Amino acid sequence: GESGVGKSCLLLRFTDDRFDVEMAATIGVDFKVKPLEVDGNRVKLAIWDTAGQERFRTLVPGYYRGAQGAILVYDVCNRDSFRQLDRLDFKLMEMNYLV
Repeated sequence: GESGVGKSCLLLRFTDDRFDVEMAATIGVDFKVKPLEVDGNRVKLAIWDTAGQERFRTLVPGYYRGAQGAILVYDVCNRDSFRQLDRLDFKLMEMNYLV
């Protein structure tokens, strides 16, 4: 998603059950792990949080390699951030990361 849509806030809430009103913009990428139980097995979900700013977009494709999924995030109050998802979806498909 675009810068400022809430990617890092969603990740912090999911992994640490916290919400930071003054969350700083992600520089490059961030990484968090969420331990879960799936079908009775303990697993660790490794989640990469990528920056939405244009200047960091060249770094992001390297972090998609080996990914088993992607979450596209937009701001419900910003229609343009929703429109930008088409570009991101296309980029993921172009690199064969989404089928």
